[in-house]
Amino acid sequence: MKTRLTRLLALLAAGLAPVFAVYGDAFTKNDGTSFEGRIYKVLDGSVYLRVGEERINAPIGDFDAASQGAIESWVAENPQAVDVYTKWDVQPRIKSSSMPNLPDQFLSEDFKGMVSVDLVLNESGQVIHASVKKSTHSELEPPSLEAAKTWIFEPAQVGGKSVKSKLRVPFKFVYTPPAPDEAPAS
Repeated sequence: MKTRLTRLLALLAAGLAPVFAVYGDAFTKNDGTSFEGRIYKVLDGSVYLRVGEERINAPIGDFDAASQGAIESWVAENPQAVDVYTKWDVQPRIKSSSMPNLPDQFLSEDFKGMVSVDLVLNESGQVIHASVKKSTHSELEPPSLEAAKTWIFEPAQVGGKSVKSKLRVPFKFVYTPPAPDEAPAS
């Protein structure tokens, strides 16, 4: 942040300020190569950066001490994005799930809605982080998150080992009329 501000102030002083500023953190490799971007994940000892439209990854050890400190800070603040796999040899499978309890205003025949929830699972298949990716009604988000956080999975596997994983669960809400009472047996 400080590096970005210093660079912008220097450009302003020189009369070369850009029309727009690119927001990101500065990361420098041991060979002097510098990047300004955002970390989006850390996996197997490598850091993954978004630098503009480009995606770059490199071993954490390739960065200078200041950059490694920034990466470590990011890791501490974002445990849900560290060593989380999105591609697996064996995908997670649901062992136990519950459905959201909908507010009464959504229990009508003409209602339709959707909430897409991103889940991060630990190596045991328990949900350790849940966030809404997209929804049609903000009132559906809390019950969807509450339900999703109770789910239990068979964990994902990579190389025969259980791993942390990330997946998306869509909740689609449509009115389903109650089942008619069964007729008494004669």
